[in-house]
Amino acid sequence: MAKTVADLMNAVDAEWNHWGRSTWNLRTGRRNISHTDDETPYANYVIRNYNSAGGGSPTPTEIMNDHYFWSAVGISFAFKTAGFTRKEFPFAQAHSVWIRKFVAARKNNDSSALYHGYRLHEAAATPEVGDVVGYTYARVSFSGAQAYFDRTGSYPSHTDIVVTKRPGEIDVIGFNVLDSVTKKTVPLDNAGLIADRSHKWFVVLKRKAFH
Repeated sequence: MAKTVADLMNAVDAEWNHWGRSTWNLRTGRRNISHTDDETPYANYVIRNYNSAGGGSPTPTEIMNDHYFWSAVGISFAFKTAGFTRKEFPFAQAHSVWIRKFVAARKNNDSSALYHGYRLHEAAATPEVGDVVGYTYARVSFSGAQAYFDRTGSYPSHTDIVVTKRPGEIDVIGFNVLDSVTKKTVPLDNAGLIADRSHKWFVVLKRKAFH
């Protein structure tokens, strides 16, 4: 059976619920964080579930002390739970693995790819439900971060999955955000592009091969 956006939304929502429905509004700065990886059962949950999908073998202490970042393996687990294969979405411990894959897919006009990567300021980079949005946490300026779109080697990055769109804003769910699985509210500009500058966004992965 073909995978759908609904399958991905169900998988992501289940994880968000498991962690207590943490939220962070980037427009207002308001945060409401529930369960975190500082709690031993949740650190063990990461290892048992997320690492089994994305790889890696951290200890609970490494997770609890922020010596291991589990955001990418969490995203990997969500896509695996939704029924996607490693060939369709490259489960990994680093977000740049799939960012680079889907940026290259668009440049190579690969119509079979799950996503195509768009630069943040392209007119077509308006995020929709099921898309994946990404930023770097490298020590660069926002404008400097835009060059990461063309990088072919690994680099520090993070991605979130778009789960809701309303006029002027989207909600995205990400893993290991404030030590939890957190839903962020991200403002959009009048053109529908990401307007937040508290994160160094540089890429929008647009859905291509599933609906």
